[in-house]
Amino acid sequence: MSRELMLSGPRKDAVAYADWVKKDHRFCDMLVQTSPALTGHAFPRLKLRYKPSLVQLEGGSWHLPLLDPSMRATPLTPSMWKERLEAKACLDVSSSETSGRRLLLLDVRNDYEWDVGHFEGAQRPNVDCFRSTSFGLSGEMENPSDPLDGVDKEKTDILMYCTGGIRCDVYSTILRKKGFRNLYTLEGGVSNYLKAEGPAGWVGNLFVFDGRLSLPPATFRPSEGEEEEERWVGRCYACGSEVVELRHRNCANIDCNRLYLSCGWCAAELAGCCCSGCKAAPRLRPLLPGHQRYLKWHVYRDADCC
Repeated sequence: MSRELMLSGPRKDAVAYADWVKKDHRFCDMLVQTSPALTGHAFPRLKLRYKPSLVQLEGGSWHLPLLDPSMRATPLTPSMWKERLEAKACLDVSSSETSGRRLLLLDVRNDYEWDVGHFEGAQRPNVDCFRSTSFGLSGEMENPSDPLDGVDKEKTDILMYCTGGIRCDVYSTILRKKGFRNLYTLEGGVSNYLKAEGPAGWVGNLFVFDGRLSLPPATFRPSEGEEEEERWVGRCYACGSEVVELRHRNCANIDCNRLYLSCGWCAAELAGCCCSGCKAAPRLRPLLPGHQRYLKWHVYRDADCC
């Protein structure tokens, strides 16, 4: 069973707690990551939730060899990952022509996470929920949306990454069982990379699953000296225009609840909905100003009226 603990509090208390936990020999080598909450507590209420598995997959994960190190991908430290990224162009152009070997960068997250930030060269995942991820599972049927469709399982180095390193570590066992030989994961995920190496090779912000939603790379490692040029990659889901502020909102249509990026004009024009169809839906929440967020969607769903 996987365990994850996320806490919000003063930095000195967070560091003191992490040091206390790591005094236990069972957790001495555990990676503890911290990032600031710019607008107060990221978790204003204590919430304890039991889940049989931290990473949810269709059909469960009980049958996967998660405890067998040989079946998981090889972890790369942030510095090693950076070296691989820098060598990617050279490998794709020169080595592939002579040996047929190539390197593929695989984003094992959701589409809305990719929208606010990703490593350069990573294809946008065509999934909005990790449990439905099907990379490498196409079999004999062609699937253009699968970046692993048709790749050489023997001569392709697959570099997998996710936010904290857990999802891609679990998914690597699935790919290993499917015959993919050269699997690598980013140790500690993107958050650990940004803290250690800064934004080299990264474009945009990092999506996080709490009230902050989107964090710029400088949150993890403040730039020293010259400020780096900001490169915005966000696109409005409704009109496709550039979105300067990489911050998601939920569709006001209770029965949709899509998490998406929106420009200010579309947010007002569509009354907080992701499309005109949702704007005409019978159960709508009000358009929230600024950075306010809706209550859990089931609160509105179970209400008598909206």
